[in-house]
Amino acid sequence: MSSYPLSLQEAVLGYPLEDLARRSRSGGSGTRVPGAGQRSVQSRSFRAFAGNAQRSPQSVVKRIRAGGCHSKEELTRQLNYITREEAAHATWTNFAGVDRDLRSTTLARAVEDWSSAWRGAPRRGHTDHIILSFPKGTGIEAAEAVAREWGQAIFASGDYGDQWRYVAAVHRDPDHIHAHFVVDKVGCDWGTFLSISMKSELNYDVMRERHAELSRAHGIDMVASNRLSRGIIEYPPRETEYRAAHDRTGRGDLVPPPPMSDAERAYRREIVEGFARQYSSLGLLASLSGPGNAFMEKLSQAFFASAQTLEEGGSLMAEPDTLMPSETHTTTQDGGFDAVAAMMQARGKVLAEARETWDSIQAMEASPERVRMEAEFSRTSAELLAATQADPFFRDHATIAEPDADLFANLTLSSLQHVREELEADDPRVGKIDRTLDDLRGALISAFSKDPEVVAQMGTTPEELAEYLLQGEHSIAQAETWRGRAQSLDEESSARLTVVLEKGHRIVDGVAVPRDLAEHLALDQLLTVDKHHQLADVPAIEALVDRMAGELSNGDLAKVFAGDSTPLQDEIRDPAVRAAVAAELKNEADVVAGHGPREGETVEAYQAMARARQAELAAERVSEQGAEIEDGHEL
Repeated sequence: MSSYPLSLQEAVLGYPLEDLARRSRSGGSGTRVPGAGQRSVQSRSFRAFAGNAQRSPQSVVKRIRAGGCHSKEELTRQLNYITREEAAHATWTNFAGVDRDLRSTTLARAVEDWSSAWRGAPRRGHTDHIILSFPKGTGIEAAEAVAREWGQAIFASGDYGDQWRYVAAVHRDPDHIHAHFVVDKVGCDWGTFLSISMKSELNYDVMRERHAELSRAHGIDMVASNRLSRGIIEYPPRETEYRAAHDRTGRGDLVPPPPMSDAERAYRREIVEGFARQYSSLGLLASLSGPGNAFMEKLSQAFFASAQTLEEGGSLMAEPDTLMPSETHTTTQDGGFDAVAAMMQARGKVLAEARETWDSIQAMEASPERVRMEAEFSRTSAELLAATQADPFFRDHATIAEPDADLFANLTLSSLQHVREELEADDPRVGKIDRTLDDLRGALISAFSKDPEVVAQMGTTPEELAEYLLQGEHSIAQAETWRGRAQSLDEESSARLTVVLEKGHRIVDGVAVPRDLAEHLALDQLLTVDKHHQLADVPAIEALVDRMAGELSNGDLAKVFAGDSTPLQDEIRDPAVRAAVAAELKNEADVVAGHGPREGETVEAYQAMARARQAELAAERVSEQGAEIEDGHEL
């Protein structure tokens, strides 16, 4: 390993772009990073992930469902309960943004003042009862300070449309320090009725984030993140069951979660897997944020460990033996180092250098090498997408453009590239694909050389055009670049360009795909195209249909037309591809026999069949691997 740290650009964008990285650094443009005005949102997101990785305690802000008061009597009982002397460490009330300590007459006056403004009979009552919880071990004085500032920020600041009166109390439960807030829903300034929901400006995410922010400012390690980002797929227990179990046994955490359908569980598991990828990307970003900084190295390890935990089906829960001990966290922060600020700075640098690198690629002379560099840049952008919180620049470079927005999109070629990537390097079919692409490359270069003038007007060469088409698919950024060049042509040149590209696509359409690759291509195309895509427009399926129509006997074809696909089994192993080919054979036979127009069947049903089969095969592979491990232990 070298004695000096790699630059962000070299480390993140990789060796293939190293020369361009050096060129970019020597003549940097100082490009302004897009989205800089949104850093507060990104900073909060980074902080939440970092807290999860460190197993920091979570902010808990609860509204008691049945805690709303409908009458003066209910309000009196509730206020007396939360302010009772044997439980409360501190009690206060707030009016017009000013905290006042409770006195003997304060509660009675609050009941009269609040209820005098109540109108109607709201279903949840005229008040809200909210509990603010603190982690075990929190000092009572720190909890009171946070609770006072939180009440001011949420209900008394006017930041959420009005100010609302409340009575608050901090309870000195040694195992569960918490604060109660009973809030009058009638606003003081405008009479705005307090609404707390995900559709409102004031919602649980806002309240939890402010709780965590104020807690950290007072030295209490806390973070606000959603359950799925911690790998918790189950729904939280119903409050009524939780409270009943807690009152009965003192262990509300033993309440089983509500039931969940298999489809919902699979959907939520997919989201968690996405979070796992984000933790992995943030691990890379953290490792680049502070070279030589012990805290950032530990944070990077925590990110990678969190990704592995989620991938294995675990969850990121606060534990006594956290990956990031609280004393290490506190000491580092007291030293003036802000991990999130360092990550944000690293993110900005990655973006700036990536933009410079892309500009450098575009400044290269037209050549196949430029095409390959763009493709490498797109792959790297996909890896950085999560680490940069889906920044638009990386998103456009990582996302494949829709075929109708890409001048060079070709389903056959993209499938050849996909299949090649899936095969092992020593698989003989890799050589067959390479030879097929080489033959196409020569034919395409020859065809594109027929109109050198329009090729030159596009700022390209026949060799570069051929390489673009051979890729089969391109990023949104690539597609937009070439669409912009095409739109700059005059009407005559634009028409000539259309002729040139159509000639290239016709050459590809006539390619003879090796026999042992035909089914692989057909399956890839079934899974790649939009579910509304016409089955008849999938090239590899149509190629198999033509081949089977020519090779099967009349008797075997008759069986297929009658719904028996057995004659196809020796040639087409995948059930979805076989079913699609059988359907198209019957469809074409019906047209020839004059039984009506061609049926425009879509790929949707066959896609579902193919995905189900893939899931079965994946489960079988996992089972086989488990059996091998068990056999190994027995030996």
